[in-house]
Amino acid sequence: MYCDLVSVIYERIDPTKDVASIANKFTTKPKGIIITDSYNNPFFPIRPTPRIDTSKVNLIEVYRRYRENYAKFQGPFLPWHYCVEMIEDRYVVFNTRPIDMKFPITNSYKKEWGDETTQLFMKNNIFDISEAIHILIIGDSNLDIYTLRTYEIIGRICILPFIRYFKLPEGIFQRTFPLNMGKRFKIDLITKFVHR
Repeated sequence: MYCDLVSVIYERIDPTKDVASIANKFTTKPKGIIITDSYNNPFFPIRPTPRIDTSKVNLIEVYRRYRENYAKFQGPFLPWHYCVEMIEDRYVVFNTRPIDMKFPITNSYKKEWGDETTQLFMKNNIFDISEAIHILIIGDSNLDIYTLRTYEIIGRICILPFIRYFKLPEGIFQRTFPLNMGKRFKIDLITKFVHR
C-alpha cells in the first residue's frame, strides 16, 4: 500500500541521472550543503522503516527502499552524497554518491515542502538543490538522540572539507541548510566543527 502511494506522489528517478556524463557533474563549485534525515526527507522519504537508527547497519534497508520506491532501474548510487548512521556504538559516514555528481532532482521537482525552513529555502530559491552536497542522517530526527560526536563527524567529515576547498561561508543558514529536520537535531552544534 505505501509503495503504491509513493509511486503516485513521486515520479521515479531516471537512471540516466546516475550515469557518468557532463550533464550530471558539477560544472562549477557546489552551491551549498543540505542536511536531511531519511524518515522526514523532503525529497525521498524512506518509510516506514528504518525510523529509529539502531546499532545495526540500516543502510542496506535505505538502499532497498529507495530503489523500490523512487528509482526506475537498479542504479548503483543513492541520491545523497553522504549517509550517516550509527553502527554498534559509533556514527559512521558512508559516501553513497560520487561527490562530483549532482543531486538527481531540481527545485522544480515537488511543490509541498514540509517544515518552515524548507518552505523558505524553496520559496526564496537560495540555490538549486541539484547543485548542493546532500547529507542524509538515517532515522527520524524527531525521535533519535544525537551525541556531540555525531555533530563533530558531520561537521569535520561531511561539511568542513567543502567549506575549505570551495571557500563557502561557514555559518549555518548561509550555505548549509537543515531541511525538514526534527526538533532533536541541534544544528547549532555543528558550527563548533566547521571553522576553517
